[in-house]
Amino acid sequence: MATGQQDPTPRYVARSPKQRAIIIAGALGLIAIISLLVWLFSPGGSEPGPPIDLADVPFVDGTLVVVEPPRLVLRTSGDGQGEMEFTIREQDMGNFDVAHLRSHSSIGLPTRLYYLESDGRLFAVYKEDAPANSSRQDGS
Repeated sequence: MATGQQDPTPRYVARSPKQRAIIIAGALGLIAIISLLVWLFSPGGSEPGPPIDLADVPFVDGTLVVVEPPRLVLRTSGDGQGEMEFTIREQDMGNFDVAHLRSHSSIGLPTRLYYLESDGRLFAVYKEDAPANSSRQDGS
């Protein structure tokens, strides 16, 4: 071989057991992180059904800005933007998947909250994914 020329044949570089362990641990960690993200942001298999006939229940569409059960704060969409605070009553807590609500809040997905009003307080009774371009603020 002439001087200054490189051998075109690739050479196998043996990795030490420590290097192989680091590569395997890194790959397993990456798989765990991806699995967690898929689980967190995928829809739940058994989302609770509506507890009552929702045809007569008012609703509002918006983006959740606070998810701290029993407290929810929704920034409404449409012309009269503002924030509305809701309380989830104990008997309605089973109608809400908190992890799903938090995922909506973290990435700003539109949410539709059905609610009841009593003594000036708003009580969230059910939630569903809102249409993406919903302009209807209040379903009352």
